[in-house]
Amino acid sequence: MALSPLEMHNAIIKNLPGKTGKNINEWVEVAKSIKATNDKDLLNVLKSKYQLGHFQAQTIIKCVKNRQN
Repeated sequence: MALSPLEMHNAIIKNLPGKTGKNINEWVEVAKSIKATNDKDLLNVLKSKYQLGHFQAQTIIKCVKNRQN
């Protein structure tokens, strides 16, 4: 059975340290330090500069947005 969107989101966050060496809080700080004009630019920087997968990068951006509210 496939994971729900929330389960997938939580799984990506849980697996970030093992796959990237940084936890979600560290990635949020990295993302905040990037000078990007929009989400697409931020996504591209996270993927190209930090070699993150698409869904990892999207999850980090979502967390950045949630913490700004």
